[in-house]
Amino acid sequence: MSRIKPKRATDAGFLMFLRSLPCLCTGVMGNVTAHHLMDTGLRGMGLKSPDRYSIPLDWKVHDMLHRAGDETLFLAGYEVFEAKSIADQFYESYLNNDYDGCYDYIIRRFL
Repeated sequence: MSRIKPKRATDAGFLMFLRSLPCLCTGVMGNVTAHHLMDTGLRGMGLKSPDRYSIPLDWKVHDMLHRAGDETLFLAGYEVFEAKSIADQFYESYLNNDYDGCYDYIIRRFL
């Protein structure tokens, strides 16, 4: 009997919004990708987390994170703690059309 994968919650508009932000770890603009958090409890074999649990990362940082393996430890090296809470905050801001709030949150990290 074949198993059916559960459908993952997607939001293409939110992912596009994240790619327009600076990298959460470095503050660099451009070449940003949406990283689907691994520690959400909503993943499985061959499954990504729902799009709402994504954060903006420069593609180089994103690649290094996947090579490092331990997401929590890797992000802590960039002083990013509680990534799931940050993703929740960004998603709520996106739903409320408060795009500047997310941008300001990232930029304030580097002042």
